[in-house]
Amino acid sequence: MSTHGQRGAALMTVLLFMILIMVITAGVMNILRADLSAGIRQQQAVQVFNIAESGVHYAIATLQMSGASTYGGQTVSVSDGSTQVGTATVTVRCLDGSLPSVISCVGPNAAYRRIVSTGSLVVAGPARVLTAIVEGTTSSTSNYAVCAYNGISFDQGVQVYGTVGTNTNISLAGPMPNRAVICNSTPGGLGGRCGTPSPVPVTPFSAGAYAVGTITCGAGCSNQVEGTVAPNQPAGSVCTAVTLTPPSSPGSTGLSVPLGSSITVDPSTNYGAVTLASVPGNPSPCPSDPAQRATLVIDSGADPTVTVTVRMRTLNIGKCGRVAVTGVGRVVLWLLEPTNQALFTVQQAVLGTTSLAPAAAENLEPPIEGGRFTVNIVSTNATAARLNQGGMIAATFVIPNGGYSMDQAQLTNGAILANTVHFDQGTTFTWDPRSSLGGGIYANFSRLRYWKDQ
Repeated sequence: MSTHGQRGAALMTVLLFMILIMVITAGVMNILRADLSAGIRQQQAVQVFNIAESGVHYAIATLQMSGASTYGGQTVSVSDGSTQVGTATVTVRCLDGSLPSVISCVGPNAAYRRIVSTGSLVVAGPARVLTAIVEGTTSSTSNYAVCAYNGISFDQGVQVYGTVGTNTNISLAGPMPNRAVICNSTPGGLGGRCGTPSPVPVTPFSAGAYAVGTITCGAGCSNQVEGTVAPNQPAGSVCTAVTLTPPSSPGSTGLSVPLGSSITVDPSTNYGAVTLASVPGNPSPCPSDPAQRATLVIDSGADPTVTVTVRMRTLNIGKCGRVAVTGVGRVVLWLLEPTNQALFTVQQAVLGTTSLAPAAAENLEPPIEGGRFTVNIVSTNATAARLNQGGMIAATFVIPNGGYSMDQAQLTNGAILANTVHFDQGTTFTWDPRSSLGGGIYANFSRLRYWKDQ
């Protein structure tokens, strides 16, 4: 073989060897790069899990603090020392998916909150989602149809469907057969004196009477109370203290709703005295023609997670007048009169219907669902709310410093928390378990019921 051929063969050998070295090196580098990338991804996965977990723990800690019942979540910055490593986007919702509002969650799962924490890094990388469900605790006020700090009195003919309680004394008038009665949701009790509640409750409930002081029954408590009769309870154990924080001072912009009118309130306006005109004479039933009645409309919007706040100084609903709540959201009506009567209704007035078209009779009006309409009254007056021979009244009333009085009225849906409560003859009241009194607000969400790594 020639020297030239030998040199060519040697060169080819060297080139092949170098190519082999390069291929091996590239393979090793790819393996190292893959291992490094996998290590980085694994480290990022651990980091982002820890960030999401930090968000869950942050939310649980926040749910132990003041305002826990309406906490809806936030974006939490997570740092390692002084270096931010990521953020946790936290949402807190009721189990039905709605946002906790001023009145908190409602319904049979009101005690639960679903926490969803999405962890992300400050640099591009994976995300991690953790879900937890926690349970809170509450006072027994949430189980009361009527709770009063300073006494409850029911006159002859009163029918109350649900548990009542007070931090002082309860008085139930007699004698037989037209005695005041406290009934559960099963019709036919107390010798037929307890009929069928209207509307039929969402869930069955038991009745009872609880008082820090005495329970006086004019015809014998066994004839007037279905369920537990429990006087002499520990001080402060029945109706939990509730403090209202008004969103503003009383307004001065008056509003009059004449007959034949339907006026929608403006939530941005702080109203003064609001009056709905009375139908003249004594119609029975009220006219079904809208042109003959006055209607005030509160639009709760199309979002069930939103709470609309309406402010008035006073509300006076004339004969056959109607306050309708449209939409699917929640409404909190503030009556900001500090010392005088804040709410007054007369014969066949309607508060809390969901229909713009009046029914032929007030007891046929569709009532708003319990928990969607709350009336907060700040007045200290002994009759801060007086419903005189009212028709269909549907709302949750919170009047911690004033009195609530009904005379021959039909409260078909709701709950009452007040300083004093008096029902005059012929009044019927039905508790809606979906209503939530102020003392029933849940807090201390420390019981972990569910955890999922998504």
